[in-house]
Amino acid sequence: MKKIMLKADVRKEIGKKSGSKLRKDGKIPGILYGHKKDPIPLVLDKHDVWEILHNAETENLIINLEIEGVDLADIVTIVKDIQQHPVTGDILHLDFMRVAMDEMIDVNVPVRIIGVAKGVAVDGGILFHSIRQITINSKPSEIPEFINIDVSDLSVGDTIHISDIVKDYKDINFVSDLDITLAHVAAPKELELTEEEVEKEEIAAAEEAAVEGAEEGAEEAKKKGAEGGEKEQGEEGS
Repeated sequence: MKKIMLKADVRKEIGKKSGSKLRKDGKIPGILYGHKKDPIPLVLDKHDVWEILHNAETENLIINLEIEGVDLADIVTIVKDIQQHPVTGDILHLDFMRVAMDEMIDVNVPVRIIGVAKGVAVDGGILFHSIRQITINSKPSEIPEFINIDVSDLSVGDTIHISDIVKDYKDINFVSDLDITLAHVAAPKELELTEEEVEKEEIAAAEEAAVEGAEEGAEEAKKKGAEGGEKEQGEEGS
């Protein structure tokens, strides 16, 4: 994973009013913490931050912070949290965590589905993909942008668990439970019916048709009976 350069200044004023003023001036407040060192409040350029986030191909951004007057030596940072306005989406605050390039850290990596399951394309099944990210333990430089899940060979009823993809990612330590389901192809409703359920539905349909037929017959007989009575009355009166 490539490292991204980002310039920052140490924030001198702290507080809600100070943060609002910074945002009005095109700046974003932030903080750097970790490695049992004192946190450093930061000021970042809004344009620089938006450009990085807009072009990001992954959620795990490894940032080389250049802070005026601060020597980070061989330490890089990872974006730990992005606070955004719930309505406008504007970035309100950024959290950066110190990490060493040889340090093993836990991160969440997005899951990406590859291919079209044959159980969907051929049999009309439904692909369920409920897990959107997997937690792994890795060095910053070895964090993958995505965990790819190839579902092409899945038939109706087939499932892929994390344990099924471990062999494809031998250099990754998976923290998430290996029994977690990543993808599953379920049958459409009509294919899920058992033979007994199908038989019951057919019997119920036949009984319903028989009842409707009997009701129609009774109604027709009643109608004919009424017509016959009227005819007899007409003949008696003539």
